[in-house]
Amino acid sequence: MTSSKTLSALALIALLGVAACDSDPQVDQPPAANDPAMEQPAPQQGQQEMDPEMMALMMEAQELQQRLAAIQDEAMQDEALAAQLTSIQDEVEAGLREEAPELLAQMEEYEAEYMAAQEAGDQERVQAIAMEAQQAQMEIQAAQQSVLSRPDIAESIDDFEEAQHARMIEIDPEAREILDRLDEIRAQMPQG
Repeated sequence: MTSSKTLSALALIALLGVAACDSDPQVDQPPAANDPAMEQPAPQQGQQEMDPEMMALMMEAQELQQRLAAIQDEAMQDEALAAQLTSIQDEVEAGLREEAPELLAQMEEYEAEYMAAQEAGDQERVQAIAMEAQQAQMEIQAAQQSVLSRPDIAESIDDFEEAQHARMIEIDPEAREILDRLDEIRAQMPQG
């Protein structure tokens, strides 16, 4: 598996895993973007703090997602589901190669440079690569969202999520209640 395919596969797995738990999708970052140097700054004074009710809903959703994680892992042991996910990964990989081939090539270079700098113990270079990779990763995420919204791929994802949810409920019938509650929470969250 090429390193860009690995990145795409990991990103899609994270996206589908989170989507299957009915949360907002956030794509995995490459190793460079997970660097502590990339942490987001604290909210500035004067910015609105989150409504306590929304914060409570977010915390509840996180707890519910954690409860579903083991069930979801077990569901993904199903060969048919795993094959369905692999097929989607291949579709998304092909779409990204069409939509952003130069960005994928750039991320492969960043990944190789990052690994080499880590092996050499060059933390300054690791941080520099992380900074360079961040912008490219945001552009890849935008391209990925475009690919994921293609009707054929969106339908494949919907079919996968439906099959995954059904398998999760077979494993643990309580999963239905958890998934329903996550839907309710998501409906209460502001869109944006």
